[in-house]
Amino acid sequence: MIGISFDPFALSDPEQIAWWEAWQEEADEATEKIVEAFEYWLEFDQPAGKSCQLKFDQTVWKRLKDWYMENVFHRKCAYCERLISGYYGDAEHYRPKGTVTTGNEDGSLERPTCEVPDPRRKNKLVTVNHPGYFWLAYDWRNLLPSCVFCNSGQGKNERFDARKHVAMVWLKHEEIAAIPEDEKPRASKKWRGFYYPSPSMLDEMEEPMLLRSLNASVDCNPRKHLKFGVKGLIAAVDDSQRGKASIKLLRLEGVRDLDRDRQRAQEEIKDKYYDALRRFDLDDPQKNEAKKLLENYERGLYPFSAAALDYLAILEKAAPKPQLP
Repeated sequence: MIGISFDPFALSDPEQIAWWEAWQEEADEATEKIVEAFEYWLEFDQPAGKSCQLKFDQTVWKRLKDWYMENVFHRKCAYCERLISGYYGDAEHYRPKGTVTTGNEDGSLERPTCEVPDPRRKNKLVTVNHPGYFWLAYDWRNLLPSCVFCNSGQGKNERFDARKHVAMVWLKHEEIAAIPEDEKPRASKKWRGFYYPSPSMLDEMEEPMLLRSLNASVDCNPRKHLKFGVKGLIAAVDDSQRGKASIKLLRLEGVRDLDRDRQRAQEEIKDKYYDALRRFDLDDPQKNEAKKLLENYERGLYPFSAAALDYLAILEKAAPKPQLP
């Protein structure tokens, strides 16, 4: 897993800008509908004991997944970095859109609870099973392309382990005003003062255990918590609990094919990098092929980029490369 930086507001190609704006408009409309459906359930169906059953339009996030594959993630799984061009990948919701499960120390699963407005008592709260992060179902910050292995029933699926699970929060006007515009929460239309938090707000409130590749905060950045050794082996950095949780949940360790493919990527970067160093032109250092190669790996352009970069660092410690001007 490697961190990927993406800002849709930095797009420069007119066709991509037009595509993004059209998709975002569609996503906003779909989000409005799903929030309205939840608030109807909370006001009328939840008091009657009916479970929350929301209907989503999967075509919206599938279109973003396909666009992400081509333009941001280079046809790789956002978690394990496998190429997913040979079979259909999933549009994975980092925070599950519907049912949420969390793991216990004994290996069992349970549904976490959260507090939401009590429609029968003003400014009071009621505890319910977490309905899922439905308001993030079409949020580009919560969507990732994933291979079927990482998003299967034996992988992440509906799991989202965190120290706390949040659905709605009550905020004062001055608290809202202090939040950057692109991170402001979505206001409830029925319950004044209640909001659906943005992904960055949730990261701070919930302290998720699962690492995230897209625009990860410092605490969730995979490079801070995961490291790779020779033969494609993976481990948690400094016994990181988030690193260990992500390795276990996504089955990143002890999978023979995955270790083998990471090792191949490590051998490939070694050959490419030292070949590029041999072709370094002292008269034209701007054409530094080795430097550009490393930049492409840092961007996650190739499968298993994180494993490859860590392996190269191991080699350089054993035999430091020549100093380039």
